[in-house]
Amino acid sequence: MVRTGSHGYLKYGFEGSTYAGSATVNKKFGLQDRLTTLTLTNNRINLPALNKNTVDKFAYGQQQGTASVGFVLSNPWIFGSVLGAPSTTGSSNPYTHTYPHASNGLNKEPRTVQLEVGLDGASADIVRTLKGGIVNSLNISSSVGGIVECTADITYGKETAPSTSLGTAPTKPTSEFPYTFAHAELTVGGAVVAQCQEATINFTQNSELLYGLNSHAAVSSYRRVLDMTGTFRASLINKSLLEKVLEQVKAGTSSGTYSETVGGSPEFRITFTKDNNEKITITGTGLSIADHSVSGFEPVEPIFEEISWQFKTVTIAALNSESAEE
Repeated sequence: MVRTGSHGYLKYGFEGSTYAGSATVNKKFGLQDRLTTLTLTNNRINLPALNKNTVDKFAYGQQQGTASVGFVLSNPWIFGSVLGAPSTTGSSNPYTHTYPHASNGLNKEPRTVQLEVGLDGASADIVRTLKGGIVNSLNISSSVGGIVECTADITYGKETAPSTSLGTAPTKPTSEFPYTFAHAELTVGGAVVAQCQEATINFTQNSELLYGLNSHAAVSSYRRVLDMTGTFRASLINKSLLEKVLEQVKAGTSSGTYSETVGGSPEFRITFTKDNNEKITITGTGLSIADHSVSGFEPVEPIFEEISWQFKTVTIAALNSESAEE
């Protein structure tokens, strides 16, 4: 009989200092988590030969897998896959978890993850362990009328033979709340963006797997520049954001004024709030607007401005009842 998602589970955990080493795999990505794609390749090499028009031999190269996970934002712990382990302050509920670590800063090496994918098979169970995973991109999007959707695109470098001993579902976080558009607020240049229709944030690590002689599997990983980009769309009510774009090329109202970044306090902030004791606040500094576009400039239609942006540094503060990562 065909199997559905009700016969499977997905969970993850952070690996230690050893690439593809031990990990406590018990974390839940979020609500309505789903594994949208899972692909493993052995990078086959075709070897033709003289005096024939068909392949003579096959050889095999690097083992590499990819996984795409979708989920509803409901807890902050997945941010640790991009920004490293948080620092925690507070002696009682609520506690504040800060990413990157307030003292150690942003990791210069990727914080790798390990995934376990289990399926209660019709004739035999299948449990796959995906090791040495790097979250290449973590994307968050919110739009009017919808939930706060997240996607994590993961590349992993090692997978051993699957097990037939089915494990357990991930541990449910103590704090688990389905954030929606109604729980989000966006601030840019020190002012709340009025009538915001949608917003996205993309964290891209630009990390790579490292391979070596004597192993088909990856032996390590490294990261390049962390890119933090996104977009938002809101009602066009004034020229404030347009001026910010013009000032970047000395074409604003104040002739000759150059502004590398938007400025204001905070320059960028989006907050997902359940209540005073539980919220996730993403604050960006060094905000640059890449482009400004206008849509809906036609009879009896609402006019919107659409902004693409990037910032240099980020701080995420998660407020909840937990004293440590779950």
